[in-house]
Amino acid sequence: MKLKNFQILLLFGIGLAALSATPAQSGRRSGASPTTTTTTPSVSGPKTIEKKPVAQPKIQLLVGINGRNPTTTVPFYIFDTVLDNCIRRLGEAEIVFVTSAGNQMNRAAAIKAAKSETVRYVVLLDIVSDYADPDHQAKNGLNDLDIDYVVFEPEIAKIKKSGQTHQRIYQTGRGGVSLPTRNSPIYSEYALKQAAREAADRILEAFDIKAREDGW
Repeated sequence: MKLKNFQILLLFGIGLAALSATPAQSGRRSGASPTTTTTTPSVSGPKTIEKKPVAQPKIQLLVGINGRNPTTTVPFYIFDTVLDNCIRRLGEAEIVFVTSAGNQMNRAAAIKAAKSETVRYVVLLDIVSDYADPDHQAKNGLNDLDIDYVVFEPEIAKIKKSGQTHQRIYQTGRGGVSLPTRNSPIYSEYALKQAAREAADRILEAFDIKAREDGW
């Protein structure tokens, strides 16, 4: 009888211990942080790669002028003005890169330079004054200006294009038209720029290129 009572008490104690353990486990579960799952969006299809526009190759020009001709009667500053304005006009074409060869390039030097080049075309400018030749002066006595130009191909120095532009370059003074004298001619700055512009445009025509219309 005592043994039976002892067994009943033992079972009763085990039951109490089980009941006291259940709330603790339940509390631990409720305090646990929830687990979050992140889904990475999938990218379907190939990526689009933007192609950069291919830049057109630049036409490279080496431009010089024969400004030290001992027989010329044209002032030296005229050669510099024509060279500078011609180069400026050529550079207005977006795919043209121009380098100045200075004002002391004659034909022999231009041919030599062209043969030593592998990419650049060599352009030779020269100025001829009709006033220096009485047989070619205009009947009204006004001085005219001609610009000769020659484009030599690199390496072989073959002439790609040549020609001449013509601009009247007298300037009007206070008493009307001022005629140039052999020692101190008077020239029109506008006409010089127009002559250089025309020469540059004709040089560009050899490469099927046009400069910007609003460049001047």
